[in-house]
Amino acid sequence: MKSAKDLGCLIMQHAEDYELAKNGMINSGIIASKLGLSGIPEIAERILIERDLTLLEKVKCRYHISQLSSQKSVEVIKYRKEIVKFTSEVSINNLSLNENDIGDFRTFLKLSPPLRTEDDRLSLIKGINQDLIEVIVSDHKPEDEESKRLTFSQAATGASGIETLLSLALELFHNESLKLSKIIQCLTSNPAKILKIDKGSLSIGNDADFCIVDLFKPWIVKKENMISKSKNTCIEDKKLQGKVLNTYIKGVELYKC
Repeated sequence: MKSAKDLGCLIMQHAEDYELAKNGMINSGIIASKLGLSGIPEIAERILIERDLTLLEKVKCRYHISQLSSQKSVEVIKYRKEIVKFTSEVSINNLSLNENDIGDFRTFLKLSPPLRTEDDRLSLIKGINQDLIEVIVSDHKPEDEESKRLTFSQAATGASGIETLLSLALELFHNESLKLSKIIQCLTSNPAKILKIDKGSLSIGNDADFCIVDLFKPWIVKKENMISKSKNTCIEDKKLQGKVLNTYIKGVELYKC
């Protein structure tokens, strides 16, 4: 942290204590007990956040918490925001799904951080609305299907998320959980400001990276229609509303629906 301060670098922390989370596969709780799987307790996340934000009081560097997943972590952040300066993010998976979606060993929902309770999910949405969480990310960690179609303990952790990020986020707009302006801000301008890059807005001098979206276009997630080489989406057959029609990078059209 001292070196990061001297160099002006950003620390991005995946907050999960290794010893507390070791061998864990899903959220520690009733679902884990029911399925007979070892769990990852929320304190594995919270204890690392508490440690780092305490250190941040002494060494004020640029610090960002990656992928929050629990209500307790949001409570810690709410308290610490009044004391030190930092930013944080949440995965769209943890905003849209909870541990009940795992069902009977759906390995495509073996994620890091794990899906937690519905109360945790609602707290994360509230955290965004209260400006405690600044960024929504895709948690895009593609794996080949063979590595996911194994027993839960053997399956790889992660899922493809880029292609469904915006549509899943728009689901929160359609059910009135988040305002559209807040979603756009969390997906574009806020990450760009944190990373200090010329992206995230159409200001003069910035790269012309943008997409054209039909907010109300219905579609169903089918792995065979995905462009990503990895087809291990965790929301196969999910009905969504809102779809990207065109994508431009530096003013050049690279995708058309």
